[in-house]
Amino acid sequence: MGMIDNMDKRLSMMGQMMKATDTDLSKAGVTPTSSEFSAMVTRCMNCAAPDSCEEWLAEGHEHAKAPGFCPNKQVLNNH
Repeated sequence: MGMIDNMDKRLSMMGQMMKATDTDLSKAGVTPTSSEFSAMVTRCMNCAAPDSCEEWLAEGHEHAKAPGFCPNKQVLNNH
């Protein structure tokens, strides 16, 4: 998988994780241009557990807490 495809996949997974955890960052003042959003993207891109993430998302979680392996769990579980 090329770098652009990997980035696209990871960002899609991050969006799916936000949906599964009912995270609305805009309500917390986090915008796509904010440093917090940039940090979330960086953590997601450097995640050591993308296969676990993909499996977790495929299970179809709704209204869930972010799993322990997610590097963005603190942000996702607090918004």
